[in-house]
Amino acid sequence: MQFEMITTQVQLNDFLASLDNTPICLDTEFVRTRTFVAKLGLLQLSQNGKITLIDPISVPDLSDFWRALDNKDLILHASSEDLEIIRQHKRDLNFTLFDTQIACAFLNLGASLGYAKMVETLEGVVVDKGESRTDWCKRPLSEKQVNYAAADVLHLTPCLEKLTEQLVEKKMFDFFQVECQTTLDLKMKKQDPNNAYKSLNNLFKLDRQGVAVIQKLAKWRLHTAKTRDLALNFVVHADNIWLLAHYRPSTKEDLRRLNLPANEIRIHGPAILAIIEAVEKQDPETYPALISRLVDFPAYKKTLKSMREVIQACADKYELPIELIASKRVINEYLSWLWKLNDEQRETADKPKLLTGWRFELVGHQFKH
Repeated sequence: MQFEMITTQVQLNDFLASLDNTPICLDTEFVRTRTFVAKLGLLQLSQNGKITLIDPISVPDLSDFWRALDNKDLILHASSEDLEIIRQHKRDLNFTLFDTQIACAFLNLGASLGYAKMVETLEGVVVDKGESRTDWCKRPLSEKQVNYAAADVLHLTPCLEKLTEQLVEKKMFDFFQVECQTTLDLKMKKQDPNNAYKSLNNLFKLDRQGVAVIQKLAKWRLHTAKTRDLALNFVVHADNIWLLAHYRPSTKEDLRRLNLPANEIRIHGPAILAIIEAVEKQDPETYPALISRLVDFPAYKKTLKSMREVIQACADKYELPIELIASKRVINEYLSWLWKLNDEQRETADKPKLLTGWRFELVGHQFKH
């Protein structure tokens, strides 16, 4: 397989000068183990049939490259993690996305079809995925590694051409484009650190003071993770965050009794105890409300079943995977919006996914909105 490997700034400048306005296929290889921000190991691109690999370790200043993506058409497959990396480096997602995995879903080839399976289905070519778990930041990269990486962009253009033709024929191309733009918008949406606790488990088991503690601890953990570039669970594990909110220790000995790792206590013990103490001094009236579970609402199971039946009928009618239209998470998002918010809160809150865009057009309009 022919490709150019860029390892110097001069080579990168020459490559950027050669780019035109035709679509660019893009993939990234990265390592994310202990760090908050993924470590970029390799960039793979293809334009007009020419494959280029960029070594970000040899060429650490990629600012011109990221700017060169502005207003371009980018073809990616299963773009979620790639978009996170691009956003971290580029600070925006100012381009048009064509995600071939999303295209496959609209053609009912699978809700989350992998790259190798897509290529085999559309091109009849078997792609070697043997290097998918390699250390992409270790140098030198082997011939097998770089060939594997290059293959990840080799087939994107011909696959998208076939997918586009079928999407147009199925009258789904506009919906596909909207879904790709929605993917970009969600990746760019700024997350409120005060809501970091909402992704943790068993919140419904906490009393109001416990909810206040876990909210503050989760916000502190996120800030610490970003500041020190550590994965969240390498600051304090999620299970331990819950234990701290539930038992609310007041001394280091209390922390030890909760079986927290010695390094967590040594490094973060004082900060944790200070947060818990500060919450305990608050006026209880300022504590957040208790967290309710949808499953505890009397009508939940019956409503979930009836909604799934309506959505399945829509999926059958339009030959779409039900997971693309509305996964259980999407249905729960809608029911939380409907049941947990009052009329005034619903007016100002973000509309649930089921009540926006093509989902609302196809099926969401049938539900209370």
